[in-house]
Amino acid sequence: CSRQEACDKWEEPQHFNTRLDQCVDISVTPSNMSVTSPATQLTIRVQNVPALSGGVSCVFEELSETPGEVTDRGQVMCLSPSLRELPTYTQSYGEKRVVQLSLRSTETGHHFITTSFIYYNCSVLNS
Repeated sequence: CSRQEACDKWEEPQHFNTRLDQCVDISVTPSNMSVTSPATQLTIRVQNVPALSGGVSCVFEELSETPGEVTDRGQVMCLSPSLRELPTYTQSYGEKRVVQLSLRSTETGHHFITTSFIYYNCSVLNS
């Protein structure tokens, strides 16, 4: 918690909210992909966030960071990394690997929301 006056730009819309129903929310489409898929375009819908005109990037844990394109409908378009193209990729994750996907403001450098993104690996299943 913080005092309203302690927040930069508190007077701008969504920079300082006082009710729980104003909390930031995120959804990603698609919400998962195969570990063998090529890089895939993701549509990220965020609600109750300040204007994203300062820019945003998508951070996939320590794996990669890609620039986000903010659409006129307030969505963010990002390219997900292909796990098979990353040097840290190994088959040891079993049937799935849950990766924390964060949005980072390029204006402030802060990660302002995080959600889980799942890479699945059906080839390790027997049935």
